[in-house]
Amino acid sequence: MRERMVSVEGYGFHIPALFSKDFFMAGFTLIPNLLMKYSARISLGSLDLLVVLALFYFQQQGNDAPAPEAFSRLLDVPENQVKVVLESLVARGLLKIEGGRFDLSGLFEKIADLWAEEKVQALQEMRKEAAPTAQVRTAGRAQTPLLSNLFRIFEQEFGRPLTPMECTQIICWYKDEGYSEELILEALKRAVMRGIFNLNYVDRILSRWARNNLRTTQEVNQYEERYFAQRQARKGKPNLEGTKEDKEEKYKDLYLT
Repeated sequence: MRERMVSVEGYGFHIPALFSKDFFMAGFTLIPNLLMKYSARISLGSLDLLVVLALFYFQQQGNDAPAPEAFSRLLDVPENQVKVVLESLVARGLLKIEGGRFDLSGLFEKIADLWAEEKVQALQEMRKEAAPTAQVRTAGRAQTPLLSNLFRIFEQEFGRPLTPMECTQIICWYKDEGYSEELILEALKRAVMRGIFNLNYVDRILSRWARNNLRTTQEVNQYEERYFAQRQARKGKPNLEGTKEDKEEKYKDLYLT
């Protein structure tokens, strides 16, 4: 908009500034997002929706009983079409007109029903997705309380529930691969130190230990210290006790290669 000064009876008005002030002072018509979301499912056509939005406008202006001609002027729609829409909304139970006053409680009840139906469906889907995990976890608990403890610790460290596949993987480590609880938790500890929260990395660590026939925490620590000392020697650096960051880099080089 090109700025210019307009003089009205000797008074200067800055048109853009005056318009901006009136634009915000006039207020806004609030449109419920759920109305827009479910309008098609309620079978609200474009003109139906316009009439409903116009009614919101009138109500927010303090007019609860607008005449059909008021809708017609606001929407630039023939008055007879407005009457047809209002009669249709009443016939479908979405609108009540009592004493000339408009009541949209029927529309809101319909929206509430659709919202509740959607929430129930979402809850049912969540339960279906959670069922396999619960079955695997129950199977693990039935076999040994140790597995239940492993599930709990992994979920605590990962900050989320385990998936059915992850539960199965932990059971496989313990029962099929024969990894001890001690080794599994040591591998988890190293993954967490690297900020890697997935079982693929934990599995890579356990596989590395298995290839080197490492069965205890002491053997793992000795193996890592030998590796770290050899790496320091190759770099020509003294074998000093490393910082926390050095240890994290050690795990990175050892288990990501």
